[in-house]
Amino acid sequence: MRAADYSTAPDYGRLNVLGNSFAGSALILVHAAAIAISLAGPALILADTFFENGQFSLAAWFNVFGDWPRWATLLGHTALVCASAIGCCCVAGVILAITLFKTDVRFRVLAIVLLLLCAAIPLYAVTGSMLSIIGPESAKNSPMMAGLIHAVAHLPITVLIIGVGLRSVPRDLEEAALVEGAGRIRTLICVTLRLGIGGLIASLILVTLWVTTDYSVSDVLMVRTFAEEVYTQYALQGRSKEPALVCLPQIILFGGLLWALRRGFLTGERAPLTTGTRCSFNAGRWRLPLSVTAGLVAIALAMAPLVSLGVRLRGVNNLVGIAGTFGEEICVSFVTSLAAGLITAGLGVGLAWYIVRRRKCWTLVVAYVIMMLAIPGPILGIGMIQLFNRPGLAGRFYDSAAILVAAYVIRFLPIAVILLIPAVRAIPIECELAAEVDGCGLFALWQRIIWPQCIPAALAALFVVMVLSIGELPCSLLVTPPGYTTVGARFFSLIHYGLYPDAAMLCLLSIGSVLLPWLGLLLLWERRLFDSD
Repeated sequence: MRAADYSTAPDYGRLNVLGNSFAGSALILVHAAAIAISLAGPALILADTFFENGQFSLAAWFNVFGDWPRWATLLGHTALVCASAIGCCCVAGVILAITLFKTDVRFRVLAIVLLLLCAAIPLYAVTGSMLSIIGPESAKNSPMMAGLIHAVAHLPITVLIIGVGLRSVPRDLEEAALVEGAGRIRTLICVTLRLGIGGLIASLILVTLWVTTDYSVSDVLMVRTFAEEVYTQYALQGRSKEPALVCLPQIILFGGLLWALRRGFLTGERAPLTTGTRCSFNAGRWRLPLSVTAGLVAIALAMAPLVSLGVRLRGVNNLVGIAGTFGEEICVSFVTSLAAGLITAGLGVGLAWYIVRRRKCWTLVVAYVIMMLAIPGPILGIGMIQLFNRPGLAGRFYDSAAILVAAYVIRFLPIAVILLIPAVRAIPIECELAAEVDGCGLFALWQRIIWPQCIPAALAALFVVMVLSIGELPCSLLVTPPGYTTVGARFFSLIHYGLYPDAAMLCLLSIGSVLLPWLGLLLLWERRLFDSD
């Protein structure tokens, strides 16, 4: 028998190293492509504002910024909507958060569960229920009513964010202040609220961003705000110049604000949120009134959409038939939202890792996250039209349901990154260094250490993106391809004719579609929301 010739045998160790190196490079390219595609659309729109018929021109700039009466109207209405929404969310949010997260009230578990469910209800469903209660005609042309609708929709998430921030305050400091005779009210103001101010600031920034970048409520109520003007300008003129310039000051303002606050929520240098403790203050004789009030508010926020929308269905015989007509919209919204959640959870881990571990890359990634948070949804949708609405492969992609998935990913990937930063930072750096010493490349490092330890946070990001995507309207309404319709787009088309039974049924079905991600978030955030003394 002839001896085996090992000189030509494949070097499996070298092939494995090359494979890991190729996989690591592919991961870098995928994350870089996600950033590039997200920013390409807005960049094309901004560049287009400088040209007219192929020649350099500032005509669009003079047309938009020279119309001062229009700007005065937009500023006034947007300020009124934001002020009313922020005022209600701030006052009611702080009171409810203190009551549920820092006192010994009863029914707190039920109230928090209901608030988490309310936070998952899409904005258009809340809009439909509020219009059913107050009447569409009485709410039209009223910035205060638009702000009230936003306040009702965003109050639950405001309470939860402020509450988690308050629970991160060390209980020892509060007890020390009480022992020294500071009193409950003074301790609450000088210690708890002062140290937990981060949650309040974060919630107010988020509410402001959501209110100023959404046009669905203002368009239905015929209130001229910046977001509504962006949508109207594009719908009337069919080009991106005016819409982009209308929201440019807003992008600069929010971008600068978020950049100034970046170290508070993006660099990963803060301490991770702890589970904390809730029972720092004894409500005493106020325990029963506070318990009843907090419980009734939570029940009202959760039941008002169901009751008010259900009333619209009274006397309708063929409820099953009406519900069946929206099966396609529910399916499209749920499937595309699930796909977007899976993609953002995977990409978010990698981008969060670059922010926390790679200081050479963090400026670029942080700038990307801030820009995407500051750019309104309609501009992202218009940018996607500019990018993909062309012949060839891009056109086929634009005509498929994949464009909806891409829209959700582009809009909500920054939020997934923010949610995943604490999880990545909690991974001991020694584990990564030991893996690198043992010869692990980037792909092996993520496969064996980063991704496994980030699974709970990634699931939470998945469910959050699902909830946000099901309720998303400003971007998806513009890019929805023929043959596909989301729940939000269908409701937006129906509500302009009045809140008839079909629109009410659509809102109820959309509430049912968020039950799965709501249960997922409830299980994942159980320790953070429900603690024991």
